[in-house]
Amino acid sequence: MPLILILLPLAYLWFKLIDSVSPEWTSNPQYGYGWVVPLLMIGLLFKRWHAWRDEETKDQGPGTKDQGPKTQDLRPVNMVSDTGTSDLKIDGKGLWSTILVIAIAAFLYLPIRLVEGAVPEWRPLQWALGIIVVGVTLMVLYLAKGRTALVHYAFPICLIFVAIPWPSPIENLIIQKLTQLNVSMVIEVMGLLGYPALQHGNVIEVGTGVVGVDDACSGIRSFQSSLMISLVLGELYRLTMARRLLLVPAGFLVAFGLNVIRTTILTWLAAKEGVEAIAKYHDQAGLTITIICTFVLWGLSGLLLRGMTSRKQKVEIGGSDPKDSAPLTVQCPLSATHSPPATGDCPLVTNSCLPSLVLLRLSFVLLVWLLFVEVGVYGWYRIRESRLTPGPTWSFELPSHDSSFKAISISPATFDLLRYDKGEQGQWRGNDGSEWQAFYAEWYPGRVAGYLAKRHTPEICLPATGRKMTLGPELIVLNIHGIDYPVRRYVFTTPNGPLHVFHCRWEVGNSSEAFVEQESARLNLIRAIWAGRGNHGQKVFELFVRGYDDPEKAKDALIQQLNKLIKPLT
Repeated sequence: MPLILILLPLAYLWFKLIDSVSPEWTSNPQYGYGWVVPLLMIGLLFKRWHAWRDEETKDQGPGTKDQGPKTQDLRPVNMVSDTGTSDLKIDGKGLWSTILVIAIAAFLYLPIRLVEGAVPEWRPLQWALGIIVVGVTLMVLYLAKGRTALVHYAFPICLIFVAIPWPSPIENLIIQKLTQLNVSMVIEVMGLLGYPALQHGNVIEVGTGVVGVDDACSGIRSFQSSLMISLVLGELYRLTMARRLLLVPAGFLVAFGLNVIRTTILTWLAAKEGVEAIAKYHDQAGLTITIICTFVLWGLSGLLLRGMTSRKQKVEIGGSDPKDSAPLTVQCPLSATHSPPATGDCPLVTNSCLPSLVLLRLSFVLLVWLLFVEVGVYGWYRIRESRLTPGPTWSFELPSHDSSFKAISISPATFDLLRYDKGEQGQWRGNDGSEWQAFYAEWYPGRVAGYLAKRHTPEICLPATGRKMTLGPELIVLNIHGIDYPVRRYVFTTPNGPLHVFHCRWEVGNSSEAFVEQESARLNLIRAIWAGRGNHGQKVFELFVRGYDDPEKAKDALIQQLNKLIKPLT
C-alpha cells in the first residue's frame, strides 16, 4: 500500500504528460519517434537498476549474491519491513527544500492544466508540464532513495525531453537554416553532375519543374531523431560524458550529410525523369536514410567504447565508486505497530526515517491535489462551454461552374500534416483578369480540431518558397451574409508582382471579441481559457490572389469572391 500510494500520483503525472504530447507524436511525422522514447526510458531504467543491484552485491561480498542487495527493492527504504536499512542522510534544510520544490511544482500544475485545456498545442506549455513531471519524480526519488539513487536514475527519467516538441520559433528557425543550407549544397552538386538548377528560397528549380524541400528533406527530422539515438547509444554503452558530448554533434553531422545525399538523389531523379518521379522514391529514401544514420551512429559508439579504459566502463553512481562513499546504514523500523527505536539504537532516526514518513504523507496530499485540479479544470470548461452558442452554420463552395476553374489535388504530405476531415483546393480567373487560388479545410468536433487547424500559417510556409512578406498579419473582420470572419491579410513579393494572401480560421462558437491579430500572443493564448477548449469544430479557408497592386483593391475583390463562395446554411 505505501508503494501504491507513492507511485499513483507519479503514474498519473506521467500519463498526463504523454497524453499532452501524443497528438504531436501521432499527427506530426517530425515527432513520430516520440512513441519509442517511453519504451526506451523503461528499458534504460531497468538496465540502471541492474547496475545498481550488481554494485551493491559486490559491496556486500560474494556470500550475499543470492540474497540480493538490501536496497534492491524499488519501494522506499524503511517502508518494506521493520528490518530494512537506509542509506539516506538528509538534513532538515535539504528535506524542507525538497518538499518546497514539490509544493511549488504541484501548485504550478493548476494554471498549466487550465491553459493546456484550451490551447494544448502551445509547446512552451508542454515543456513546462514536462519540467514539473520530471522534477516531481526526481524529488520523490531523492526522498525515497537518497542522493546516490537520484544521480543514478536521473538520465533515463530526463530522456523524455527529447520527445517534447521544440518551441515553434526555435524549430522554424532551425528548419529554415537547415533547409537553405541543404538546398545550396544540392545546387552545387547538381551543377557538378551537369544538371543546372536554381534556388528559390527552399525550392529547387530544375529543367523539368520545381522541387520543394519539405521538413523531412530539410534534415530536421533526422536532426531530432539523431539526438535521441546518440543519447540512447551513449547510455547503453556507458560512455563517458566527453564521449557522449562528442557523439551528439557527430550524429547531427551524419544526419545532415545523409539528408543532403537524399535531396540530391531526389532532385537528380526529378531533373532526369520529371518531378512526378519524386513521389515514387521519397518515403523509401527517407526510411533508408534513417536506417543508415542509426547504423553509422551505432558503429561510431562502438569505436568510442574501444577507447575507454575498464575503469571508465564501470557504472558510476554519484560520480564516485560506492565503496568510497561509505553510505550511512541505520536500522529504523517504520511499522505502524512499532514504536520509534531508542536514540542509542538509531542515532540519526530523524534524518533517516523522517524523509520516508514525509514521503507517505506528501504522496497522499499530492494525490488529493491532482484530483482537485482535474475536477476543477473539467468543471470550469464544462461551465464555460455550456454557455457557448452554436453560432451560424455555413459552407465553402469553390466555383466549379466557372469555365476557368481547375481543381488542384492536395498532396499527401499536406494531408498528413493537417489531418482534416474535409478539404479541397482549386484555382480560377476573375472577370478582371486576376488569378485566384483557394484552399479550404474543415475539422469536425474533436480533441485535436483546434490543434491541427493552427498548425501552419502563411508567414511560415510562403517565405520557405523564396517569397518575402511585406505586410501582415493584419486582422480584418469581414461580414459575409451576416456572419463575421476573422481574416488575416498578408502581402508577399514575387517576380510576377505582389501576391495577396487572405487566411481565415473560423471556430465554432467563437464571438467577435475572440478575434485577434496574433493568435500566438501570450495574452491571447491565456484568453482562450474563457473561450473553451476549441474542440467544437474548426474551418479554415485561404485565398491567394495576384493581379492587384493596391492591397485595398485586393480586399474589395476578396469580399466579392467570398459572397459567392460562402453559402449560409439554415
